[in-house]
Amino acid sequence: MTTDLSYTTDSMFTTFYPNTKAGELAWNTMANEMGGNARVFNIHAASTIYQLKKAGYIVGKQKASKQTLDEILAELGDLI
Repeated sequence: MTTDLSYTTDSMFTTFYPNTKAGELAWNTMANEMGGNARVFNIHAASTIYQLKKAGYIVGKQKASKQTLDEILAELGDLI
């Protein structure tokens, strides 16, 4: 099952990222209401995730990348 939205957390914010077309719709709605981005204070993350799931979206924590920064930059360089 594909996750519609994934999220990451840092010391202050939880940031959401779209993974599917449905996730893009949810992300756009959130970004329009939150000043252009889909991030909330960590204290509101559980509530936001609950609301997204209740609305039918599949939400999960973003998995850490196994690539190093140098590998990512090399891939980007190949695309240019």
